[in-house]
Amino acid sequence: MTRRALPSSILLLALVGCGREAPPPTGVTAVAPAARTASTPPPAPAPAPELVPTPPPPAPRAIEAPPPLGAACLANSAPNAAASARAVHRWVDAAGITHYSDQAPPRDAREHRVIDLRAPPPISVQASGYDANLPDELQRRAAADALGVQRVLHDALGVVSPPGIALRVVFVGDGEAYGRLIGNPALSASAGAYSTAQRTIFVRRQPQDEASFAVLRHEITHALVHESIGSLPTPVNEGLAEYFGRYRAAGLGGQIDVGAGRPAIVAAAPDGDGSDALVDLLARDGEVFYAMDADATARERRYLRAYALVAVLMRDAPGRAALADVLARQRADPCRAVAAERILDERYPGGLSALAGAWSGFMRDPPGDIRAY
Repeated sequence: MTRRALPSSILLLALVGCGREAPPPTGVTAVAPAARTASTPPPAPAPAPELVPTPPPPAPRAIEAPPPLGAACLANSAPNAAASARAVHRWVDAAGITHYSDQAPPRDAREHRVIDLRAPPPISVQASGYDANLPDELQRRAAADALGVQRVLHDALGVVSPPGIALRVVFVGDGEAYGRLIGNPALSASAGAYSTAQRTIFVRRQPQDEASFAVLRHEITHALVHESIGSLPTPVNEGLAEYFGRYRAAGLGGQIDVGAGRPAIVAAAPDGDGSDALVDLLARDGEVFYAMDADATARERRYLRAYALVAVLMRDAPGRAALADVLARQRADPCRAVAAERILDERYPGGLSALAGAWSGFMRDPPGDIRAY
């Protein structure tokens, strides 16, 4: 692909087959599998918004660059909203049936979990089709996915979204129309983009709805990080988006298939105890993370390793506490990426070396569990 000079306010994703193109100097272009062409002709060009595009998980994954510094500094401009004290109890009975109730379960209940319903600042989601009617069930699912990701970020990691945030999701089928909407027709095959100015997520409609919603969940995560936290270090930012790209809303909660894509994860596992590889991953911020190496698979490994890092941190309370501290410190200073390596070394039990061991072990033998939230 020929490099193109793009405005510095535009961040783009790119997927080409199973590999990635090298990012342009002022942005990153990502191309995903083309969606089916819609029959409705595209409208006149629209003004180009400020974009923070992001790629779809799982593999093949896309590339992106961190948001412009000015855009990142818009995070946390509103105070936290008050929360109400309510909770729902989730448990599994002897017959394997999952229950939800506002009352505590019997003493012999298994997998008891208290779902905190202290409401985070509300967000609203409006989903629509740009060049075709969006079925009602897809509109409802878009809202459920957005609210589900936001709820897990809040309940598990303490991420509080700005009060009254409203996200608009637009599914677009026609490539030329999509390119015009995001301000660059050359990007008509990209998977999705988030407009910070419009608080709008544009999703290129894929032939399979599940692929479209994987893009959407990845985009939602980046949008919520941008609005609520700031300029996270790229490995953490991408790891979160890859992790929540696997999220599926279900009833009052949701679930993540942690071990999906097992062969690719195993192939990307680091050598040795993982210590050097983890330090290298956490040091790759911004374009260094997205850089094209002589080994064409190196960047793909970074995405998989970033996902695995977040998956390991999310699997138990000490790991979630360490990750939550990274996010909290970033929220306190949204415009400058925090030193995630130092924070994780301080907060993870046993330090960075213990985390490296757990991380490399996870990648060599990914668990087949479905994580419920």
